[in-house]
Amino acid sequence: MKSFAVAAFLVVILSASITSEARGRGGEYDLKRHEFFIGTGIVPGRYSLPGYNYGNIFLKGGSSLPGAYNEARYYQKEYTSGVWSAGYTCNFTKVLAVQANVFYEAGWVRYYGREDGVFASRCFDSYLSAMASFKVNWLNRKWVRMYSYAGLGLAWNYSKDDPAGAPGQGAAENRAVFTFQVTPVGIAVGRRFFGFAECGIGMYYSGISVGAGYRF
Repeated sequence: MKSFAVAAFLVVILSASITSEARGRGGEYDLKRHEFFIGTGIVPGRYSLPGYNYGNIFLKGGSSLPGAYNEARYYQKEYTSGVWSAGYTCNFTKVLAVQANVFYEAGWVRYYGREDGVFASRCFDSYLSAMASFKVNWLNRKWVRMYSYAGLGLAWNYSKDDPAGAPGQGAAENRAVFTFQVTPVGIAVGRRFFGFAECGIGMYYSGISVGAGYRF
């Protein structure tokens, strides 16, 4: 959680600076009802929240004799695609809006023998999620908009875990899980084309999200 606290502090400081400048410059916000956007989370939420780490299935040692045995025989390398999102926002007023987005992320853990370095097995997890959010825009200026939102959704999870020493022999699993995101502070800068940065916690990201969009 230390990285999340640092990210939150940086976004709050940046928000205060931009808010002060925006108030000084003034100007009415030119409301556009529709927005499309794409973005990415600096730290994918499922990869950072406890209980959602990839590769925690069959070769994670520690408390059991089989786990200690596997740790002695294998080492691991972890990979993640990062989390990527695309979405749409409908602004009913300057203050109230609803948002819908989809996001995807995947993670791999590959295991290798400690003695010979030969590939032994792999864990794989992927999530394709859809989420709806309620959004409040609490600062509206000509070039700067600041907001908060919270959302709930559903994710489709596909996972496949190969037994040690038997790559490709694992069983695949599909399941649906609930997903959420809470973003206390977000900043969008621009008019029709805009960039944004957010600070929040949830299954989409935990820390900072950045991206760009278009209003019309």
